[in-house]
Amino acid sequence: MAKQWDFDLFINGEWVTDDELAPIEVINPANEEVIGHVPEATVKTAKRAIEAARHAFDHGPWPWMKPAERAGYLVRMAEILESRADELRELIVAETGTTSFATDMIQGYGAIGMLRSNAMQIQHEMQWMEPVGMIQGGTVGVTGQALFREPIGVVAAITPFNFPFMLNMVKVAPALAVGCTVVLKPHSWTPLDAMLIARAAQEAGIPAGVINVITGAGEVGDELTSNPMVDMVTFTGSTATGRRIMASSAPTLKRVQLELGGKSAQVILGDVPESYARTIGFGGVLTHCGQGCAIQTRLLLPVHLMDAYRSGVADAVAAAKIGDPNDPSTVLGPLIRELQRSRVEALVQSGIEQGAELVTGGKRPAHMTKGFFYEPTILIGDNSMRIAQEEIFGPVMTVIPYSGNDDDAVRIANDSIYGLGGGVIANHTGRAFNVARQIRTGMLGAQGVASDPQAGTGTGAGQGPGWGSTPSGIGQAGAFGGFKQSGLGREWGHHGLEDFTEIKSISWS
Repeated sequence: MAKQWDFDLFINGEWVTDDELAPIEVINPANEEVIGHVPEATVKTAKRAIEAARHAFDHGPWPWMKPAERAGYLVRMAEILESRADELRELIVAETGTTSFATDMIQGYGAIGMLRSNAMQIQHEMQWMEPVGMIQGGTVGVTGQALFREPIGVVAAITPFNFPFMLNMVKVAPALAVGCTVVLKPHSWTPLDAMLIARAAQEAGIPAGVINVITGAGEVGDELTSNPMVDMVTFTGSTATGRRIMASSAPTLKRVQLELGGKSAQVILGDVPESYARTIGFGGVLTHCGQGCAIQTRLLLPVHLMDAYRSGVADAVAAAKIGDPNDPSTVLGPLIRELQRSRVEALVQSGIEQGAELVTGGKRPAHMTKGFFYEPTILIGDNSMRIAQEEIFGPVMTVIPYSGNDDDAVRIANDSIYGLGGGVIANHTGRAFNVARQIRTGMLGAQGVASDPQAGTGTGAGQGPGWGSTPSGIGQAGAFGGFKQSGLGREWGHHGLEDFTEIKSISWS
């Protein structure tokens, strides 16, 4: 029998439930076994959590503490989670189906470090007060002025299923660090690791009401985004849901921080050698089975490199082992649920119906009767197809042949409602950099093949250049966010901290 993780909801420093709350079953996407339960919150429950966060902010002491004092609590939380790293890792793999490699690199231990990094930044890097000096020609009687950063207030944090522990930390750590109070609502498919965060906060002694963790469906999310006691909503998820959150938040003019969808392009320029093209394979879509917003799912490839690329695909298929995410040799784990797999299948079929060529994949592994697995898939098409315009959120690469002209590559890369991530690869970094500057996305990598001693030596299955040139965002911690319909605001680093603050101007005489 699978190990069970059962939790109540965490509100105002206590673990709570009641008989009217139905249980949510959490299942392992690799074997479909139930691994835990949490209560499903109602609107009444959500209001209770919001009221707790409001009281904790308005009456303190959390927002009034010195940065060093709050930092001490965050470090204690980190120490508690680090002491339970093995349990956390086991839970993340079971709850999300993430492979061992992705869990270690992205989901788990590194995400705990956000508590430590935010603790350091609020003490040593963040400018809480900025003197403006004497006012010349200003209001009569005013002799000085200063700008102060203060926490924005109560934050509703709503997170998705793909990288839940990391994304919970991306929102909770900076919000707590600057003095906000939080109501965290993880996705109902992956609520368990959020409860471990709440448990660590409780054991670290963080005051009651400062962090609250609830579950719930759409009506709970609507309450969090519309309730006038909430000052800010931070959300990661689909662009469609982001639009709904903006509309719900508008009547009370809440600040919204939205990290939304992407259809990022990996652009291969015309001077890249055939030896590199043979190594690209599936690129980054093997990362967590393609369930990542910043993964580069469009490959823009010069026509003259298509034969070389095709010749390397067979090696990529052989190296992309599908299976148990606990097995260190597994490259591709499952999708999160049957609903997601069916959506991926429908989009792949739409590509074929629109004339795309199916190079490999496009089906469920015949030998796997349990779990929501799907073969890594490569389609060759054009940028007008649904598979090139819509976020698939599965292990599907759309290859788009183009002339090899830089201007043509920029035009195709920018032909998208999204603008989250991307990458440009040329023979030399300078050319890649110049093209990257012209692509309208929030995050790009520029790589020169000639200056990279590892280029051309990868397997094409996600462990060579295709992996390294297709970041999920973990290596771009300075400012994570997008242009266009990929969202508003930035996460990570001092930009992420500042998003959770207001600027107050005080003048004196």
